[in-house]
Amino acid sequence: MEILGIGLPTPRLVNLIRLLWLVLIVWYELGTFYHHTATCPWPDEPLMSSGTSATSPTHVLLVADPQILDHRSYPDRAPWLMRLSQFIVDLNIRKSWSATLSRHPDEVVFLGDMMDNGRVDMSGEEYARYVHRFESIFANDEHLPVHYIPGNHDIGLGAPSSSYRFSDHARERYLSSFGPLNQRITLANHTVLLIDAPTLVDEDRERAIAGMSYAQWSTTHPGRTIAFVNSFAKSRGMAESDRPILFTHVPLSRPEESSCGPLRERGTIRQGTGLGYQNLLTPQVSQFLLQSIRPSIIFSGDDHDYCEYVHTLPAADAKRPSPPDSIPEITVKSFSMAMGIRRPGYQLLSLVPPSTSPGAQTFAHTPCLLPDQLGIYLSVYVPLVALTLAILLLSNVWRSCIRHSSPAGRSTGWTSLDSRDPHDPEHDLPPPSAWRSKEFPRAGWSCTWTFALCGRRRLTISSSALLRPLIAFLWTGGKERDGETRRRVGVLKGFAVDVRDVAWAPLALFVAIAWWVW
Repeated sequence: MEILGIGLPTPRLVNLIRLLWLVLIVWYELGTFYHHTATCPWPDEPLMSSGTSATSPTHVLLVADPQILDHRSYPDRAPWLMRLSQFIVDLNIRKSWSATLSRHPDEVVFLGDMMDNGRVDMSGEEYARYVHRFESIFANDEHLPVHYIPGNHDIGLGAPSSSYRFSDHARERYLSSFGPLNQRITLANHTVLLIDAPTLVDEDRERAIAGMSYAQWSTTHPGRTIAFVNSFAKSRGMAESDRPILFTHVPLSRPEESSCGPLRERGTIRQGTGLGYQNLLTPQVSQFLLQSIRPSIIFSGDDHDYCEYVHTLPAADAKRPSPPDSIPEITVKSFSMAMGIRRPGYQLLSLVPPSTSPGAQTFAHTPCLLPDQLGIYLSVYVPLVALTLAILLLSNVWRSCIRHSSPAGRSTGWTSLDSRDPHDPEHDLPPPSAWRSKEFPRAGWSCTWTFALCGRRRLTISSSALLRPLIAFLWTGGKERDGETRRRVGVLKGFAVDVRDVAWAPLALFVAIAWWVW
């Protein structure tokens, strides 16, 4: 009992448990987030050690699928539970974002699905509030460049259903809030393409139905994603240093059961379609992207879990035999705890300007993991709450037993069976035969119980004589004497007071941390 601190005086035990909870709250609600980001540095070493550039690398933070929830995200949940879920997830993302920004990125790229229901038919005012909430969660320095590509939850993909309607203005709303659907930008002298993959899925389906080639479709449908890719293919150079970096929300096609590497939590990425989603681009459009762009590396999102896969592509110059190109694709983890994975994450990308030396490494990347928020709740907080309650309850039971077993702490409702007890009231117990006669008066109804409590044998005569000590043991603690108010409370009342005294400071600290990151 002493090991758990049950035998300690109550104030000392309460202070000890309160201090433990304060340390845990600071660590698990804030410290562990900064620890995770601090232990995942920018992958600069491969670039600096190779001597490819004398300049410092450009640091690009890649964030995938935050999917900020709204009241439609879990339609089967009660409204109060949905609001609680939204608060917990928003708070988790805010803490993760605050810690991630401590790495001081030079650029940020969001790989789509910024909002869970950005594609849904809603009023302009509601959509504006939704976007404002996203911007509030991902608040940053106004001088930090941020780039976005659309995801299927942002603008829709495929046909809606009668019960889940996509907005006819989803693309226009996205354009006004997040920028162009397809972009060509430059980062550290690298050409970077950000393409609208959801629209590409629908567009390629229309092209196949029309029976057109990609070149024919580009001519008749300018301004769309296929035409954007074809335009880049015609203007790009053939030098190895001209190979761009490709960002797409939907991953490219690959064979069934392809391995995603050891960092994936479970399974692999398989082709599948449904209401508003398609897991992979089709093989035809994937080959079109690979052959037209010939990227040096691809970064994608949508799947929520991490995946590494290498695409192979025949050499561009058929006249000069050479091994096929290997094009790695990295599917970045979701930044949100609500996307079916235990460990959210993000990707760090370091870039240096392309060198004239062939084969020189000009980029490096690494995945970073964030804390398992659900594991913190289920594996840390819940067991420790149960342990705290058990210790406080046993401590109060122990204190009451010690008090009632000592002569100074006896309740007036108990009568000793020990005739030699000098502290017993000054009268003798009647002989047993008196109970079976009318010679021993009893007021109203009465019963006799003999039992042991806290190591001493007790006898009560009437029901009221039983209830008084029971109430004293559980709640009142008996009569106060010498100002010992706290020491004289019963088990349940003392337990409730101890729980209050332990809980108020950690709860106040939790609220303060939530307010600070909000």
